[in-house]
Amino acid sequence: MGWKEGLQIGLFVLAWIPITILAGVTVIGVPPTLYDQTDFSIYNTSWSGCSDFRFQIEQDGFTAKTIESSMSVISRYNGSAVLVIMGPVRDFTIDATLTLFLHLMAGGSVVIADDFGTANSSFVLLNQLLMGQTGSQAYISGLNVSGFLSFTKGVVMDLDSYYTSPRLPIVRDFHPSHPITAGVTNLHLNNASALTPTSAMGYTGIAWTTPRSWSETNLSTVSPTPDSYEWAGSLPIIGAIDMAGALGGGGKLVAISDPSIFINDMWQNFEGNRRLGRNLINWVTDGNPEIPIVFCEQLLEIPLASGEFYFGAFMGRMLWASTNILLAPVYPLMTAIGLRKYLPDMKKPEMKSVSEVFMRRGQTYFSERMMYYRTEGNYGRVVKMLYRKLRRSMRNKYQWTDYDSNKTWELLRYKDSNVKQADFFKTIERIEEISSRQNIKIRESEMMKLFFWMKNIQDKLIEAK
Repeated sequence: MGWKEGLQIGLFVLAWIPITILAGVTVIGVPPTLYDQTDFSIYNTSWSGCSDFRFQIEQDGFTAKTIESSMSVISRYNGSAVLVIMGPVRDFTIDATLTLFLHLMAGGSVVIADDFGTANSSFVLLNQLLMGQTGSQAYISGLNVSGFLSFTKGVVMDLDSYYTSPRLPIVRDFHPSHPITAGVTNLHLNNASALTPTSAMGYTGIAWTTPRSWSETNLSTVSPTPDSYEWAGSLPIIGAIDMAGALGGGGKLVAISDPSIFINDMWQNFEGNRRLGRNLINWVTDGNPEIPIVFCEQLLEIPLASGEFYFGAFMGRMLWASTNILLAPVYPLMTAIGLRKYLPDMKKPEMKSVSEVFMRRGQTYFSERMMYYRTEGNYGRVVKMLYRKLRRSMRNKYQWTDYDSNKTWELLRYKDSNVKQADFFKTIERIEEISSRQNIKIRESEMMKLFFWMKNIQDKLIEAK
């Protein structure tokens, strides 16, 4: 076996392992992992899931969907969707970041709720793309900030407002007139980070901690205190920018430094968290229930031994290739070329010589050509051949020098009283039109109708005793 065959076998195995495992776990009844294990999943009904947030979204008349394969799927909505990235544990790929940016520029909204600045490295490219937009430089320079979006490292501690521990701050300082914080008197956090105050999202924040808070990076210390290199003071927790107004085009971008706001445990216990969540969905959709809320669960910590992981691995490659800006136009061609090797060779039927046909018992040259023309869909030639055979048979039967349609009619009228003279000559005219035009296209149904019409003449005038 050569290296080409080995490579093909290897690729075949790699392609089918995910779908085989997915089918296997389905057959043996392994329950979906997302329902009870994955943090921040909208299908996880335990304390760490966001199923109650999803129920509320659907109860308010919106549609909640998920992406488990490739973020590029969001491009299919052409900006008419809200992309929610909740608690990512993996960096975005370059094409995923580009997809997110294009979704924003197409008018779609994006909500990013990050834990501990996990996605900061992914935001480097996003910041560069956003800064390159018309109006961004003027907007950023007007705010006197560096960059667009980033999160601080560490966990926010607040000595003046907390639930049972400084690690569980209670936010009470909100923008007085922003729709997201309307009616929210307090917001409970759980091991949150903060938006970097020098970023545009942090500068235009709509919710802040108290002045006696800081972002603690040394989480192992027994008595944490703010250090000189740690962010301290009133820290922004939520930022929101409507790019249509700020940058002259685009959707809405919301950054939240604690996805735990929306987990079931905190959603059930704190009214402020529920009010903020409902306000958030209404603002990013402009209250339009036709806009779906799409949660990107591809970036969650999905266990390796789960059907969802292999579903994402298998479907992600196909969806990425079919929605990627550069590959999508040629992806169908690539697929066709790849499959062609494994498809049967569709050769056209070959015409055989007269000697070859006569050597085959039970077949004639006429029947062979009829089969050829029907296989090719050349029904006009079939009608022409049938008509020529009918004319030849009539001349032989009645010893005519030339075929005459009028004589045929005179004979047929006595044999078949149901045939009308006008219909007879109209049909003859149509047959002769088809026979005289070499490349005429007719339907198979018309060919069959004319065949049975000529067969009737054959039975009555030629084969009758």
